[in-house]
Amino acid sequence: MPDNLRITTPVNTLNEIARPNQAVEANRVPKTGNTTEPNLQSADLLLSGSVFNQFLRQLEQTPGLDQTLMRLLGDAAAAQYASQAGISDFEQNIPEPMKALVSALATDADGMMEEVRAQSKDSTLFTGPLFRFLDQLSAQEADPQFDLHVANFLKAYSGVQNAAGTRAAIHRNLEQLKYTIPLPFAKRLVPLIAELTGDTDADLAVLKQKIIPLLGEYAAKTNEIGKPRDTISMLLNNTAILNESTRANLNAKFNELYVYCRDTLNLPQMTLNMLRAFFAAELSETNDSKKEAFLSKLTSLLSATGKAAEGIDRTVLHDITRSLLLDSSVFMPFVHLVLPAQIDGRFLFAQMWIEKTDPDTAGKGQRRAVTGPKNIYLSFEIQDLGLFEASVSLMGKQVNMKLACPPTFRSFNSEIRNSISSILRRNGLEPEEVRVSSAQSKPQIPDIILQKVKERRRSVDVTV
Repeated sequence: MPDNLRITTPVNTLNEIARPNQAVEANRVPKTGNTTEPNLQSADLLLSGSVFNQFLRQLEQTPGLDQTLMRLLGDAAAAQYASQAGISDFEQNIPEPMKALVSALATDADGMMEEVRAQSKDSTLFTGPLFRFLDQLSAQEADPQFDLHVANFLKAYSGVQNAAGTRAAIHRNLEQLKYTIPLPFAKRLVPLIAELTGDTDADLAVLKQKIIPLLGEYAAKTNEIGKPRDTISMLLNNTAILNESTRANLNAKFNELYVYCRDTLNLPQMTLNMLRAFFAAELSETNDSKKEAFLSKLTSLLSATGKAAEGIDRTVLHDITRSLLLDSSVFMPFVHLVLPAQIDGRFLFAQMWIEKTDPDTAGKGQRRAVTGPKNIYLSFEIQDLGLFEASVSLMGKQVNMKLACPPTFRSFNSEIRNSISSILRRNGLEPEEVRVSSAQSKPQIPDIILQKVKERRRSVDVTV
């Protein structure tokens, strides 16, 4: 931020303040008694505490979404149908966030496709023609300074898109301070909080000109180093983020990118016109466009506190939250989509893993989309029928597919294979091979996903 936001006096150097341990740890790697072991073993021991291994450990210990979401939704969906049949009172027995989640379940084929498309589009904030165009330019130019300008633009774009969430975080910080700072300061803070209207520029003016100076006065007079100090630090951090989240800042970062493309990269005027047109089209999209129904309701449920989530198993909510966070890790080489549905009274839960492009297979100047086949893994469980698993390999329009069905479908394998081939052709694809077999007793896709994660341990996905 352009304004100096440090509001605390320097921390004194009391002996009680924790300091780094200056002692040198001579034996970080345990000795095994065999001093002739190769250095590789020591290296492996050193890497055992790496961030990736911590991620892998959490991934192996966290229950899959197929277990946790089925647990969460099974009873609620059953209660909803019982209520519709007049057997129970669903409205009274199920918490409000859960009712909203159950109501978002897909109920027909069109609803399922709409949900999958929405989740696929929103799996990353940077989707659409503008970001695909920037991705192509980055691969074409291979210029680190261009990538830096793109990164600054993406940061500003992310800030604008998430400004509402940043303002909400600031409100939470202020509400906490209202009840933790001394009453004389709290009384002065309350009317200032009321001046925050939700307009980014206006809120920044109130924060920087009124609220932060008041908190600076409080910090100077009390030298507070407890919980309020931490909350003030978070408030300053969120204010700095909001300061980068204005449309004016977004336009400035885009203009810097545009000028670099024009004056340094000497891109053709047609290319520059396309860049500006894509940016204008991106800004014209409404911020309140329809998002995926199920995941938005699930997010509301996970963030519910107190009475809003009363009666819901908190352990299950914790496992779901951790699983979703692991899906968002840079170590995860898949885009993970989830699709619970109710069709003709049957509860269905589907998961899809779309393999991200391996950065090692895409050289500079290459189009990532044509470097190799795209692998997709799909699993879905249908109530009373069992678990189905499929692996799909896409190369252009050519498709290779393997589908594992419950053993009870063995006699229908030929009919299923012909139906799948027909569906693929109707959608403009060319099925090279479609194999249908009986599923094994243990699901195979979780092991495939874990193995893919291990194989890609040296690749971190930071692509646009």
